Amino acid sequence: MTDYAPSPQLAEALDTYTKAQQAADVAREKLRAAVAQDLKTYDVTADAIATHLPWSGETVRGIAREYDVPRKRKPTVKSIKPKKRTAGGGASG
Repeated sequence: MTDYAPSPQLAEALDTYTKAQQAADVAREKLRAAVAQDLKTYDVTADAIATHLPWSGETVRGIAREYDVPRKRKPTVKSIKPKKRTAGGGASG
């Protein structure tokens, strides 16, 4: 162990840094919420919003999932697994 104590300059700089980091975290969450609100309110895609942000379209889609924003369209990718036929289906033959 050492008996080192940070200098007043270091303590002040650390305090300033910590406050700035907290403010950045608050601002980021506010921006993410605003992005989600615009996705819900306007007929706009994630990629269109991303052009105005420091984030990619995929990041905006992640925000949409996080905030339960309804999808604009149904998924176009389908499962490659064949569906099993069940009894009571259409008549054969």
